[in-house]
Amino acid sequence: MKSLRLIWILLAAPLILWSCGSSKGIVEDSGLERSSVNTGDLLSMIPDYRDELQTIKGSGRAIVSEPGNNERVTLEFYSNRSESLINVKTSVGIEGGSIHVNSDSILVYNRVDKQADRLPIQRGNLSSVGSIATVNILDLFNYTVVPEAVDNVFENPEEFILELLNGATVHISKENHRIVKVDQRGGSPNAPYSLIEYSGYGEIEGFTLPRRITIYSRDEK
Repeated sequence: MKSLRLIWILLAAPLILWSCGSSKGIVEDSGLERSSVNTGDLLSMIPDYRDELQTIKGSGRAIVSEPGNNERVTLEFYSNRSESLINVKTSVGIEGGSIHVNSDSILVYNRVDKQADRLPIQRGNLSSVGSIATVNILDLFNYTVVPEAVDNVFENPEEFILELLNGATVHISKENHRIVKVDQRGGSPNAPYSLIEYSGYGEIEGFTLPRRITIYSRDEK
C-alpha cells in the first residue's frame, strides 16, 4: 500500500448537453459501432490502483462556477478509501472552511462564521458543491470499472465507450487507454454529479493520474 502526494486542478464549467438513452439510441444518435473488443481485455489496460494506492494528499487550484458565482480557491486534500478531508482557502488566502466526508455523512465547517453542519450523504438538498464533495477523492482520481458492471461496449475512431448496467457511460481513449469521460446523465438520478472529464494525465510517483478534472454538478448548473 502506498501514500501519494500530488497537485490537483479542479475545474467546474458550463455544460454543453447531449442525450444518452438506450443502447439502440446510443448507436443511432452518435454513429457509434458495437465493438468486438473483449470487455475484460479492455478493462485490464486501464490503470487500477485499488490495491496499491490507499491514501492520497495534495493541493491544487479550483474554479467553482455556478449561477451568480465564479470563484477561484485553493484546496488541500487528504483521503483514504473510506473518508476524505478538504480544506479550502479563497483566492486571497483566507481560510474558508473544511469538508469532511465519510461513508455516512458530510461535515462542512465554515471558519468565517465558526459554524459546522453535518448532513447525511443521501440528503436530497445538498448544494451542488456539497453533493460533488461526497465523491471519495481516491475514487475520483482513479475511476475503475469492474467487468460485471458493463452492459455493452461501443467504439468510434477515437474512443471505446462502455455502457454500464446503470445507464452511465465511460469513455476510454484508444490512443492510451485512459478514461477521458464518465457520463452519469443516462445513469442513476441520485449520482452526485452528471459528468466528469479527465485530462492532463501524468506520471506521479509511479502512478498515472489526471492533473485536471472537470466536474459538472447533478443539476447541471
